[in-house]
Amino acid sequence: MSERKESNGTKDCPVVEELLSPFIDEELNAEADDFVRRHLDSCPLCAAKLDEIKTTVDAIRLLPAEATPEEDLWPGIVAGAEESEIALPLVAGGRRRSKWGNPMLWAAGLAALLIPGSLGVAAYFRSQDSAEPVIGVLADEPALADDFEGSIADAIRMATEIAAEVAAGAAEAAAGAAEAAEAAQHARLQMSMDALIDAMQDEDPEVRSMVARTLGEYDDSRAVEALMNALLHDEVAEVRRWAAWALGEIGDARAVPALGQAVTRDDAVEVRRWAAWALGEISSPRAVDALSEALLEDESSEVRHWAAWALGEIQSPRSADALGRALVSDRSDEVRARAIWALGEIQAPQSVGAIAQALRSANSPEVSRRAAWALGEIQSPAAVDALVSQLDSDDTETRRMVVWALGEIQSERATMALTEVLLNDPVAEVRSRAAWALGEIQDPRAGDALAKALKDENSEVRRMAIWALGEIGG
Repeated sequence: MSERKESNGTKDCPVVEELLSPFIDEELNAEADDFVRRHLDSCPLCAAKLDEIKTTVDAIRLLPAEATPEEDLWPGIVAGAEESEIALPLVAGGRRRSKWGNPMLWAAGLAALLIPGSLGVAAYFRSQDSAEPVIGVLADEPALADDFEGSIADAIRMATEIAAEVAAGAAEAAAGAAEAAEAAQHARLQMSMDALIDAMQDEDPEVRSMVARTLGEYDDSRAVEALMNALLHDEVAEVRRWAAWALGEIGDARAVPALGQAVTRDDAVEVRRWAAWALGEISSPRAVDALSEALLEDESSEVRHWAAWALGEIQSPRSADALGRALVSDRSDEVRARAIWALGEIQAPQSVGAIAQALRSANSPEVSRRAAWALGEIQSPAAVDALVSQLDSDDTETRRMVVWALGEIQSERATMALTEVLLNDPVAEVRSRAAWALGEIQDPRAGDALAKALKDENSEVRRMAIWALGEIGG
């Protein structure tokens, strides 16, 4: 491994990137050239950028120089153009451009070249047949006019055929250019990826961290093995943290065992936290056991929070037990709220009891709101009593969420409690939501309360009461 020199990948990269093109063209003075070379020896990212530029230049040089018609047609076209003083488009050095333009314009131009010749041929044969000189206006001589029209048609056909060949040549050139560009892109990415993977062994941990982040941004599964090795074995926590993030960005399920080991065994909180996040991004059921262990045993509430989030993303019924235990016993309100959210995502009926208990005993509005939402997602009638008990909560958002959940469950056991909310809650949004819930339940017993709500001071409450009456009456 080369010794790091004065230049480094964080300070001089912008300057060096500006100098790479003149460096390739050997246009730098000796001092600047030496500066770039020393930097490239120590910076794998700029070295990869240099390889990328060289690859692109080489690919451009491989592009077809021109697209021409068949050889037997071209000399005549050139000669006709020269005789008619029509200049062909040229690039430096006298080479024809590869872009042919509109084939129909070519046809028109060629017809202009060919028609005079056709007229001359027609006139020649006319003079031979009649042994008379060619005089007068052709339009006054019907026989010659017929020959003239045939000559024009022949010229146009010939011009069209040539234009078609020109268009075919242009299409072939374009296809070749696209193929060359694709090959160059593939080669560039391969070279860049190889250089970055090699740089994961750099002696500078800042470089290794930067490389891990870049590999995640590349989102290429070829980097998975190198990133897993860094996650499990790099001595610097910041490198391991970025390796975990990159594996989550790539989303390859091959990384699950390494991430599972990191989330339960790494001694750095940040590494365990990002490993949990990455497992949630990959969303493989194979991660449930490791995440459940982290949820129930990790000393960091941040790690437990992200383990619960990841289990909600995976949505495996196997995680319902661990989430229910965390909901009841975790000392962090944030962790309990996230566990409730995950249970709502999983929609496991067996978790209704634990969520209902959390709703009744919640010490924070966040837990109450999450619990009401989760019970509405699960839609179990067993949750009705717990939800009704929170309709007098001091937290407006909790009451609104409870009313929504009762509308989702659609149990007539909630009808009378909802009519009380409709007529008496001090917040118009909660009253409006109660009218909606009664319309969802469609219990005729709510008719009188909804009729009274038609005189509510809030127009949204009145509008929703009308809708609900229509649902019940329908």
